Amino acid sequence: MKRKPLISILLPARNAEKTLPLAIESCLAQTLPDFELVLVDHRSTDKTFSLMKKYVKRDQRVRVARAPAGSTFVQALNFCTREAEGDLLVRMDADDFSYADRLQRQARYMQDHPEVGVCGALVRIRLRQADMSVADPLPGYADYEKWLNALVSQEQVATERYIDSPIANPTAMIRREVMEKAGGYKEVEWAEDYDLWLRMLQSGVKIGKVERVLLDWYDGDTRVTRTSQRYSQDNFLKAKAFYLSREPVVEKNGVSVAGAGRIGKKLARWLKEFGVKVHCFFEVNERQVGNKIGGIMVKGEASMAEARGTVLIAAVGVDGARGIIRDRAKAAGFVEGEDFFCVA
Repeated sequence: MKRKPLISILLPARNAEKTLPLAIESCLAQTLPDFELVLVDHRSTDKTFSLMKKYVKRDQRVRVARAPAGSTFVQALNFCTREAEGDLLVRMDADDFSYADRLQRQARYMQDHPEVGVCGALVRIRLRQADMSVADPLPGYADYEKWLNALVSQEQVATERYIDSPIANPTAMIRREVMEKAGGYKEVEWAEDYDLWLRMLQSGVKIGKVERVLLDWYDGDTRVTRTSQRYSQDNFLKAKAFYLSREPVVEKNGVSVAGAGRIGKKLARWLKEFGVKVHCFFEVNERQVGNKIGGIMVKGEASMAEARGTVLIAAVGVDGARGIIRDRAKAAGFVEGEDFFCVA
């Protein structure tokens, strides 16, 4: 009888014939051999499926399946999970590259940290151009890489989860029981992976990281993060508002928003739509002080201490401005992650 593998690498792919071989080879070259590689074709019209079948003949650890006809991307992801046999589920994308010691280091982390339900890793973001050449990432992605790789501890991941997705999806190693308890990926308006992390963190799941770069994460014009509206900045902000509205302290006390710019205004509107009481805005710009936005008063940032008793939200996109609000919130007695959250 075949022994169940410790790890299942879940690699769904659609029309990925150009990048899939390198992604697969990086998985098969792992220094920890106790895994299966579950390749799932999702409605490809190129040679993706035939490439997958070739690897089955080469390596007995490879299994291939086709997602059910008509499946959405989220349904294909959950199909991968059902096909898998391992107790540790590892995500991998068809256009990325896992370093050879990735599984070994992440499995050791999970063994050393039994309280952790999800383990990520640091990444190197690369830009794959139309001619398949590789370059440094565009400025926005370079900034994201710097921010993402600075979040290492479980506390940092949890505290900063409303700024952006705190873990790169293709670096995730997830305990099967944690994934099953969460109900897998959901069909939502926003990114399905960010939704999963927010849902897990809100339910008390701890997410940690191996403090080492273990994956090259490729950006490009055809990547789903660029082609799907679910990954737009507006939908990311809506996801943040939705999960903030489900924080018990927010439900109970409502919020005050530090920042009356584009982010603050949109966030406040969505929070109100999700049933949250928005008490006031705080703003540095003196020309806005005394005005009302959607019927909500704008106060000067010097009076931020008046927001005690509500949940303070720093709704700014610039890291420097966020740092200033953090300092003033701390001085006013707010505790980040309890009655103070940063959103971008």
